[in-house]
Amino acid sequence: MQNRQFPGPYGRYQAQSAPEQRAFRPAAPVYYTETGGWQGNQRGQSPVRRRPTQKVYLNRGQKRRLVLILLIVCALAAGGYLLYRQQQRVKYRELLPYEDVYLPNVSVDGIALGGKTRQEGQALVMAAVQQRQNSWSLNLNYEGHTFITLNQALLGITTDLNEVQRVLKEAFDFGHSGTMAERLQDLQTANETEQAFFTSQSDMTDEYLDSAVGQIAAYFEKPAVNAYLAGFDPDAEDPFTIVEDIPGTHLDPAVLKRQVLAMAARGEGGDFEIQPELIPASVTASAIRSTVTLRGEGVTKIATTSPEGRNSNIAQSMNYINGCMLRPGETFSFNKVVGERTESRGFVEAIEYVYGAEVPGVGGGVCQASTTVYLAALLSGLEVVERNPHSMKVSYTELGQDATVSGNRLDLKFRNNTNGVLYITAHMTYQPKTTKRYQCVVRIYGPSLGEHVNYALRSETLDVLMPDEPVIKTDTEGLYVTYDDEMYQYQTARDGYIISTYLQRLENSEVVSEQKLSTDTYKSVPDAFYVGAKSRDEEYEQY
Repeated sequence: MQNRQFPGPYGRYQAQSAPEQRAFRPAAPVYYTETGGWQGNQRGQSPVRRRPTQKVYLNRGQKRRLVLILLIVCALAAGGYLLYRQQQRVKYRELLPYEDVYLPNVSVDGIALGGKTRQEGQALVMAAVQQRQNSWSLNLNYEGHTFITLNQALLGITTDLNEVQRVLKEAFDFGHSGTMAERLQDLQTANETEQAFFTSQSDMTDEYLDSAVGQIAAYFEKPAVNAYLAGFDPDAEDPFTIVEDIPGTHLDPAVLKRQVLAMAARGEGGDFEIQPELIPASVTASAIRSTVTLRGEGVTKIATTSPEGRNSNIAQSMNYINGCMLRPGETFSFNKVVGERTESRGFVEAIEYVYGAEVPGVGGGVCQASTTVYLAALLSGLEVVERNPHSMKVSYTELGQDATVSGNRLDLKFRNNTNGVLYITAHMTYQPKTTKRYQCVVRIYGPSLGEHVNYALRSETLDVLMPDEPVIKTDTEGLYVTYDDEMYQYQTARDGYIISTYLQRLENSEVVSEQKLSTDTYKSVPDAFYVGAKSRDEEYEQY
């Protein structure tokens, strides 16, 4: 093979045949410097050697193989490109339905724009903006009265139309800008969650709203008014006139302003009912009512055989008692309240018990009034200071539950041991469902005994006393009989009793305690007769 020279970075080289030594030497010594590149060899420096470029000659078979490889590579590249294009077409088909419309679940100011064109979306949003700007109003009301009607013009609120266009563009660009992959990702996001966009309005001016809510708040700045007892009428069905309490009101202007602004921001108009803070009164009507509740009631029935004079004395006693009031610690005295039983004070003559005998006297019958008061005081849980039983059984109450009075000698007294005023009503009325029989009714009002609390009386017979032998008296005056063989019974024998009486306290109809009040002795009464003072024989001898 003939030696040939080839140019190279190190000078010119000679190619040698295969059998020859592959060492080569440069046509001229060279060296490399940073500034001058490859230079000729300098003294003391070794040359840098490189293998010279050598042409390669392929035979026919090698060329065919190379062409085949190139064709295969080109076919694979073309197939890959076609696959890529097919995938792109599939992805494009997913986006194609939304090419000119908003993606699903896209909204502006709460208006759903999914599936609508840009023009349709703009028309809807602009109409809503105009509606919000022009038609929003809010009435501030309280119990049928409108204080003021607010609108956006009064609040100085406006909407920037350029800003609306920017928001619409931003909403439409979602899923319509970026790479295919980004658009597909936007579509997936829109299908999963709502994409909400909002326009904004200019900030309101506080001056007008602050003035309005300040005036409204001043209207509601009212103190509470306490309830009070205005009157006591013992003859009324409800004896007490109570003036109701009036709660005070307070309105925080800052709270009202926040509520108005929140509704304006949401575009909510119409009517807004102002709700001021209610300040309760320190004394309520229910509290007053609890101080004048019915504590106890005494009721005794008047017999149909009771004479008119006796009934008149009972009614007169009730008139004096009716309307009495006792302050805490004060004592009620029957004799002091009713006063002396005289004709000048409206009392008349009637039968009364005197030392176990029925005798006529002015004021007879008042003991039924005192007994009724005694029952009312016991059932009201009051402290009885003085009480005296009758000497004999009376018909209008149970044994051990009566109270007799007599001039200044025997009295009925009880003390107001509560922390409030006691009010007493007393009447002689018809018994229920009849207009022929009377009854005495005494009611005592005052501080409540407690919820579901009341009192009851229980009498227990310890012994029965038998009557003595009949009593026979001579009617010397001839009032009932004249002759000694005539007899008039003026008294019927009655048994006597020893009775113990107890006061029971009940809660929810269950007896929780029992207190012994008294042990009373009611004397027995023998039969009693009058016989005449004259003999019939004596009268015959005179003739």
